[in-house]
Amino acid sequence: MALSLSAEQKNLRALFINDDRYVVPSFQRPYRWTKKEAKQLFDDITQAYNADEDYFVGNIVIARGNEDKARPQIVDGQQRILTLWMFLKALTILTNVSRLEEMLSIRDWEDNSVLSKIDSLVFEEADQIGIDNLLNWNVDDFNKGIKEISKLGLIQYNAIQIYRWLQEFLNRISESEKTKFWKYFIDRIYLLPIVLDGKDISEATSRALTIFETINNRGLDLADADILKAKLYEMACAGNEGNKFISQWKDLGQKCLELNASVNDVFRYYLRILRAKNNQTTSEPNLRNFFLNNSVSPFKTRNWQYIMDDLVLIVDVLERIDSLQYTSNKTALLYQVLKVHSSAIPFSAMVAFVYSIKGQDDLQQENEILHFLELLIKICYSHDPAQDIKYVIFDLNVRIMNNKAIQLKPINVSDDFFNERRRLRSGFVMLYHYLKENDWTKNKLSGSLNIERIAKQNDMPSHIDWPTNTLSDDLESMANFSIIDFPKTYKSLLERSSSFNSSSLSSVACILGGKNYYSYADFLSRKEDMQATISAFLSSNCQIDCE
Repeated sequence: MALSLSAEQKNLRALFINDDRYVVPSFQRPYRWTKKEAKQLFDDITQAYNADEDYFVGNIVIARGNEDKARPQIVDGQQRILTLWMFLKALTILTNVSRLEEMLSIRDWEDNSVLSKIDSLVFEEADQIGIDNLLNWNVDDFNKGIKEISKLGLIQYNAIQIYRWLQEFLNRISESEKTKFWKYFIDRIYLLPIVLDGKDISEATSRALTIFETINNRGLDLADADILKAKLYEMACAGNEGNKFISQWKDLGQKCLELNASVNDVFRYYLRILRAKNNQTTSEPNLRNFFLNNSVSPFKTRNWQYIMDDLVLIVDVLERIDSLQYTSNKTALLYQVLKVHSSAIPFSAMVAFVYSIKGQDDLQQENEILHFLELLIKICYSHDPAQDIKYVIFDLNVRIMNNKAIQLKPINVSDDFFNERRRLRSGFVMLYHYLKENDWTKNKLSGSLNIERIAKQNDMPSHIDWPTNTLSDDLESMANFSIIDFPKTYKSLLERSSSFNSSSLSSVACILGGKNYYSYADFLSRKEDMQATISAFLSSNCQIDCE
């Protein structure tokens, strides 16, 4: 279907003097421009004015549905439109020009009430309250706000800054120049609205998002989760449960923030779980398209509360997985092996597995998680790097979500196996220590583990037995790296040797054998043992019954 698109450059007079009320849709993020961005816009405008040049602010993308053409939605350009509206408000106060004041609002056709020109439906923060309050401000409010600026929201804060900059600028010019400036502001500052029409606002917005994603190269893109959030909000509002949804969505966002995960990540895991339940292992679709258009999407078959409960459950799963690094030392180290893999997609299998065993007691969960972690690491660390691992993980997810047994056949570890997987060096080092450690009870490992090079380039003068012709490769070999349970440092091995030798981890303390240097014979012996130990682990049979 061809896009119904129009684009015509407009100045602020044409953009604001009409019956349109610009809507910031609920999928948008709150107003986020800081004093820095507002000041840059002010400087650009005043410099263009002084040079007697037109000023082009940029493109904006607008969706306009046929059922309510007077409420176009701003898909891209919220920050600029709202900041320019603040400029107009400040100019209105500073110049007392009634025509400028008319650009700030519209009158409702039914009750003749005055409404702000911008209607923000964003619910995470009270942007619309800030806009409405600012609309009614007078000179006393601006002066009072200057004294209480630290207590104000971002919209009023930026408006006061703009007011002060404009006040200082206008105080330096004559009355005739002031008139010239405000006329310049509304007549020679331009934007290019790209307007997408549709039979309704949903169709128009979908088209506008397509254009936005094509042309946008500034700042943060809208996440698919933002669009899905708006759809859930719409579903909740249809049942008069909008406030209930807002409360739950904010809680979800806060949990994601604490876990350093994005809501987009949560939806991605949700998609993979749903696809796995339906035996889908083909290429992964776009998040938004899947949830809004796929027949198996809960957006098509369930209510908003069902979907929110699933999203919360996935966040709980992420929280459970995150806690692995604070449980047993053994589990914490193995979890780190998974996290440092060069591909992030195996982690989604971990999410699917923990999701599938929800409801079990903590001890049973921990044992099953440890067993599954070993299997998953065998899969992702033995996988041929020339092939795409995602399809292997998709198939694994299907088995997990449909209670099918998972069995790994032994693999043959070739001579080039480790050379082909040099990007996995950190993981192999951690895995080796996991397999060789004798006693996990002596020292508590928590958080991310450090890996340190044993012998460094500056140690070579005291390591005369290391051959120079292979030195570069040897220093980068996994056999020259170790996990450490002491602070990482750039000191020489002579100075660090006591830390290695006194380590509470037996697999670390044995590396130097009590010496203060790392002999080449020890290096070769360690290299041989590492390859043999890891190869034996990856080649062993492993089976999990997912029933």
